[in-house]
Amino acid sequence: MIISTLSAFLALAVPQSQQVGLGYPTRQPGTITVGWNDEMDTRSSWSPLRVENKAFVATPTPGALFLGLDQVPPNWPYQYQWSGVSQDAYVDLAKFPVLQARLLQVQGYAHLDIDVVDPDGHVSNTLRTTTLNNEGISTLDFRGSLKPGYYHFRLRLIIGGQNSGCCSTFDWVRFSAPRDADFFVRHPDWTRVMRYGRSLR
Repeated sequence: MIISTLSAFLALAVPQSQQVGLGYPTRQPGTITVGWNDEMDTRSSWSPLRVENKAFVATPTPGALFLGLDQVPPNWPYQYQWSGVSQDAYVDLAKFPVLQARLLQVQGYAHLDIDVVDPDGHVSNTLRTTTLNNEGISTLDFRGSLKPGYYHFRLRLIIGGQNSGCCSTFDWVRFSAPRDADFFVRHPDWTRVMRYGRSLR
């Protein structure tokens, strides 16, 4: 199931990748600075979760991280399955309080779980972005949850669904200013981003 779904995604992704730049404003606002981001050019920065059913992870095209789960093993004790991958991020929420993740494809459901890690390395709180059942942008505005400041987060890309199999494809994950977050909703294909404190990609 995973291979056939991945093949179907590739058939759609290649033509779309040739259309990058279409639909952008006539005057580009230039490079947008974000507080933290992963544009999904490689899978190496994401680690599998410590769960029994590890997700299948692939980068079929640059800017696409595919996570898949196949049929569960016999005697699986639950009515559904879930898994994912994780990565740590350090973010200044005073400047970049909005977390977004773009999903190119969802079979089942997908969202992000965000652990707030304290200076001793313990998880003090866990938050979640909006859950998607179709392509779109999953979002969490931290202004209603955490005080402004510099935080250590553990981001978990989560997929889940039926025991027969499920999968999702992530395009990018970004922490940004509210105005830029609104821009990314209107222009999700925008690629000119630069992480705060870094030179242009």
